Amino acid sequence: MVVSLVLIFIVSLILSFFEEHLSKRDKLILYSLIGFAMILIAGLREPGSTPDSDAYEMMLYGNTNEILEEATEPTFIFFCSVINSLSLGVKALFLTYAFISIPIHLFALWKLSEKPFLTLTIYISYYYMIHDMVQIRAGVAAALFLCAIYFYVEKKKLHALGCILIGILFHYSATVGLVLFLMRDEIPTWQTYILYLVVPIGLIAYFTNLDISYLIPDEIGGAKLAAYRNLKDMGIEEVQSGIRFEGNPIIWINIILYYASIYYREYLAKYCKYTHIAIKVQAFAFCCLFFIKGFSQVVGNRFNDYFSVASIILWTAAFYAFQPQLLSKIVNNTISTVRFVASILIYALSLLSLE
Repeated sequence: MVVSLVLIFIVSLILSFFEEHLSKRDKLILYSLIGFAMILIAGLREPGSTPDSDAYEMMLYGNTNEILEEATEPTFIFFCSVINSLSLGVKALFLTYAFISIPIHLFALWKLSEKPFLTLTIYISYYYMIHDMVQIRAGVAAALFLCAIYFYVEKKKLHALGCILIGILFHYSATVGLVLFLMRDEIPTWQTYILYLVVPIGLIAYFTNLDISYLIPDEIGGAKLAAYRNLKDMGIEEVQSGIRFEGNPIIWINIILYYASIYYREYLAKYCKYTHIAIKVQAFAFCCLFFIKGFSQVVGNRFNDYFSVASIILWTAAFYAFQPQLLSKIVNNTISTVRFVASILIYALSLLSLE
């Protein structure tokens, strides 16, 4: 599986250097072929080869606790019932989610970027692995949230709302995506001061274990919050929360990108009109990561992963920060390569921690 991941990453990276010389038809064909390969890699992986895959096998056959069962989304229950009725294995479940999530991701990336292979390389370097090979239910919701960002900026708010509502059927945590409708597609000067303060204040909350859960009514969280509370009470959460923020290079890289994007926001927005919304969404991702940790590190990490898909937009916009274009591609792809290697190592460490 690792070899396959490396191969599709290298192919996408190479194509990103030459995509201006490809016709739209050739781009679409190559883009689709890479997407199909990604579906096969994610869908045909062996149980135990990625974090959470064994857990999904247990959930498929109903070997889970009552609280998690109540918190499971209707789409997952439906897919499991169909797969079980056909006497198929867990790979059928992986394939089902891969055939849904990856095409939606690719559609969103194609719409959001004028450099689809550069953006695809960014996606493969981290979010493909975290969403389509680990958090497969949240992966569909995140793909639909990317589409929602596109439609929201294009003033198609009903389409954006529809994407988020459908995402909720795949993962209840996608409800937080509705916060998108509280954001405006501009950043006045006074808001930049707030955006700059998000990380420093968030770090204080993170390291002091500030618990804000008492502010959240039980009616909002429902069974899903009960499930995470139960995990924390049983001491299981620490295992499921993955690599801690302090040792996660992906998040630190995103913090650097976040501040650079705020500083150059007007320049980047000339070339990528989704920049302002992406900055605000990324700020909200950091708020989730830092402020929810005191209540549940698992929830904070999952919300951060959901909203941080906006960083794909910011990395794409960062392409226009350097001249000439070849230098910009070298810089962007070098960072993607570092992120890709770090992601592979993170998953290796996650698998070791589960043994």
